[in-house]
Amino acid sequence: MHIERLVLKPLENNCYIISQNGIAIIVDPSSEENKIEKYLKDNNLSLEAIFVTHYHFDHIGALPYFIDKYNVKVYDYKTIGKIKLGPFKIEVIPTKGHTSDSVSFYFKDSDDLFVGDFVFMGSIGRTDFESSDEEEMYYSLRKLRTFPPQTKLYPGHGEVTTLERELLYNPYL
Repeated sequence: MHIERLVLKPLENNCYIISQNGIAIIVDPSSEENKIEKYLKDNNLSLEAIFVTHYHFDHIGALPYFIDKYNVKVYDYKTIGKIKLGPFKIEVIPTKGHTSDSVSFYFKDSDDLFVGDFVFMGSIGRTDFESSDEEEMYYSLRKLRTFPPQTKLYPGHGEVTTLERELLYNPYL
């Protein structure tokens, strides 16, 4: 499995393209659809699905474009549980707190967790929005302790980290 991180506008969002055997999944197509599409074409990838960690504007700007052009399914907070897409086995986990529709996507076979704005290197997502909830964030953060420490965390902004590092250095965990 290959994971490509594209840092896109408007707020230096991380858009991830996960691929294997010519099949691709886009996580949080924030904007700049031309850059995302160029990566797909340059690597001869067939778009299988789109994952949305939450519906803040900076994570979904290019979503309508990809839905219209590729007619692919969108997986989000309405798709809790296990799913299989081509070679990928994924679990969609509610991680409310930053927003009421926040989810994370876990690839157990590779210990990769796409967390959106739930957790960042050294911090967590804001909980001062109208759709935020500090208590829900607390319960979601407790769920992280159920994952193996080597689990890689792919946030919506900033650098990729590991659960082990966050358990040691993130004051919120």
